[in-house]
Amino acid sequence: MSKLIEELTAMGCEMQMTMSRFLDDEEFYEECFEESLRDKDFEELGKALEENRVDDAFKAAHTLKGVISNMGLTSMMNIVVPVVEALRIGSTEGTAEGYADLLEERKKYLALIGR
Repeated sequence: MSKLIEELTAMGCEMQMTMSRFLDDEEFYEECFEESLRDKDFEELGKALEENRVDDAFKAAHTLKGVISNMGLTSMMNIVVPVVEALRIGSTEGTAEGYADLLEERKKYLALIGR
């Protein structure tokens, strides 16, 4: 098992199921891991929230939810789901705080790959 997979498991990520989606190809997972943390929708979500574009914020958050889920990043899932659900009903209540928390959590994952 790669160091990254071990660290993610220690962080509470569901890596056994996640790796089965990646056909246990750790190298491919690691490539996708870095790419997913750099997804343009992180920035798009922030811009849309700042500009109060709820529909665009929902689309970006929903996309991130899918990416984060597929990567098995449990702690980020726990943050993004309430943001998505608030935006789904047209509310921005708590979304700015959720977005800030999401970025902070992303930093922890980026640190695993030295970025």
